[in-house]
This record gives sequence, C-alpha cells and structure tokens, in this order.
Amino acid sequence: MAAPGGSVMATGETTSNGDSVPLWKLLFGIVDRPRSTFEAVLARRGTWRWLAPLLILLLCFAIMVAVQAPHNVELAQQQAQQRLDSMPAEQAEAAAAQMETFISLPFLLATGLGFGAILLLVIIAVQAVILYFGTLIVGGDVNFGPMFTVSIWSRLPYAVSYLALAGYTVIAGRAVRYPGLSTLVATGDLTKDSGNPLVAVLGAIDLFWLWHLFLVVVGLSVIARFSRSKSVGLTVVYAVLSLALMAVPALLIGGRG
Repeated sequence: MAAPGGSVMATGETTSNGDSVPLWKLLFGIVDRPRSTFEAVLARRGTWRWLAPLLILLLCFAIMVAVQAPHNVELAQQQAQQRLDSMPAEQAEAAAAQMETFISLPFLLATGLGFGAILLLVIIAVQAVILYFGTLIVGGDVNFGPMFTVSIWSRLPYAVSYLALAGYTVIAGRAVRYPGLSTLVATGDLTKDSGNPLVAVLGAIDLFWLWHLFLVVVGLSVIARFSRSKSVGLTVVYAVLSLALMAVPALLIGGRG
C-alpha cells in the first residue's frame, strides 16, 4: 500500500486519461492500492468515474434498509404500543388508526430508502464542500468536481459496512440498534438515547469510519498534492466537523424533549 504522502506513481497501470484501467479494478484497488486508484480515477473522463461508486453506495444502502425493515417495523410497533398505553382509551383508539399506516412495512421501507438516499447524497456533498474549502484555505489548488469524486470514492468503505450490517441482521435475526462505540453511553431506551448527542457521535465511530478517514488522507494527498502532515491535519478538521454535524439532530430532539 502506497504511503499517502508519497510521490505520484508512474506505472503502466495509470495512463494519461486513466481509461485503460477497468472500473472494476479501480473498485477493488481502493482497498489495497488507494493512492494509484485515486490517481487513475482523477485522470479518468466521464460521468461513470463518480456515478459508479455512488450507485454502489446506494445499492448497498438499499440492501441494508430492505433487510432491516421488518425488524424496524417490529420496533416501531412496540414503541407505538407504549405510547398508546399511556393515552386515555378514546384518544388511544383514534391514534392507533393513524399510527397503523406510519408503522407499516411499505411505509417504513419507502421512507427509509427515500430519505436515506437523500441524506447520503447530502452527506457526500457536505463532505466535498468541507474538504474543498479546507483545501483552498490551506493553500491547495483544486476544483470542486474532482473533490466531489474523491469524496464519493472515499466513502466506499460504507458500502462494505452496509452489507456487513445486513449480513449481521440476517444471521442474528435482529438489527443493530447501537452501532460503533455508542454502546459505551447507551441506556437501552431508544427514545431517550435518540436525544443524546454522544450516542449519535460515538455511533459513527467504527473501523469503517477510520478506513474512510484514511482514504480521505490519501485522496487529499493526490488531488491537492499535500504532504502527509497537511493531509492528516485537514482530515482531522473534517472528522471533527462531520461528527459535530451528526450531533445536531440529537440536540434538536433533546431540546424539544
């Protein structure tokens, strides 16, 4: 594996336009040859250089949502029943009819896929914006388009994460409720924990997140020709900002509570 701060490879694997390297090789190359893979991707022409990894991310995410959907329905039904039990009989009867649609499998599956896909696109765009302006601030010379491409490719570890979560759900017969390090502060009460920003922040920290940050370091060293230390420094800033943004929804929920 090439070091992030190393020199640009000049081998037959990458050409002036990057099109000689099959796309499937680039997808596997991001694992064991990330630097040369980023070089080939950025030298490549066409929409597929960013659309292909984006579609892979969306597909793997859709698989995870579909596998977890029945378990999410069961959880939603349990939470709905707890709310109904705390209501007066007449009010509970009226609320039950309204809740039936919102906790059904088709509704949760459709909303999970729709809102989840939109959120994924927003996250990638925000990442690209942070890295783009951060690079400009520290003296780099980049365009937003290539930075957006780097951002997508650096998130491919999450495609593996989605499939791993789907596989765990199938094998264990239950969905993961507290991912990453969130179990360190979780209480077991999902309603209460949804308003705890520490649960949200720690839930994002796992091996796939670290792999993603490593690829960000490599991508920055390629696209902006930064040194290792400058790439690591900017990646740390990006990581802190992204974790802070993840805490915002929990803070809003906690504020309403």
